[in-house]
Amino acid sequence: MTSGQTMRRTSQRWTVKLNWNSQSYVLKRYAPSWAQAVLQLAKPSIAWSTWSFTHKLIDAGVRTPQPLACVENRWGPLRRHSYLMYPYVEGRILNSFFGAPEERHHPFIEGLWRQLEELWQRLERLQAHLRDPNLNNFIVSPTGQLWVIDLDKSRFHRRAATAARYREQGWKKLNFGVVIR
Repeated sequence: MTSGQTMRRTSQRWTVKLNWNSQSYVLKRYAPSWAQAVLQLAKPSIAWSTWSFTHKLIDAGVRTPQPLACVENRWGPLRRHSYLMYPYVEGRILNSFFGAPEERHHPFIEGLWRQLEELWQRLERLQAHLRDPNLNNFIVSPTGQLWVIDLDKSRFHRRAATAARYREQGWKKLNFGVVIR
């Protein structure tokens, strides 16, 4: 972790970009509080939940980096630090494509919104939602493909109505300040 380029660091999460064998990877370290570690006696760690959620999204055709490793450090029955590693996606964050209002109707931008709408439709079929859907958590590759990143705490729901409520909140959060056709 210390040899990587820090992308984000808080008391509970540390995200770095690592270069290894001429490839770039993202390594996340989750450090739950003691209260969260006790809660994890009954539920999986964030790293494991993200690993599982991401693989199911990939199986459903969603473009997101496939996790390569998930490691949990345990202290007796408690899960303390956990780690998740996945390939780094080259590109620009979706937010960087929005400048002047007239740019929002450019065919390339409209194509990105169509890809985002397709993602939301897939999430609907899966009864899933993204925990932190903001324009910074979507990467546009050099070929124009939209990738979703940062799936921490995203989840599937048993009830379609619950999933729909969370997706609707996410869509509103995502579109804050952005005019959609």
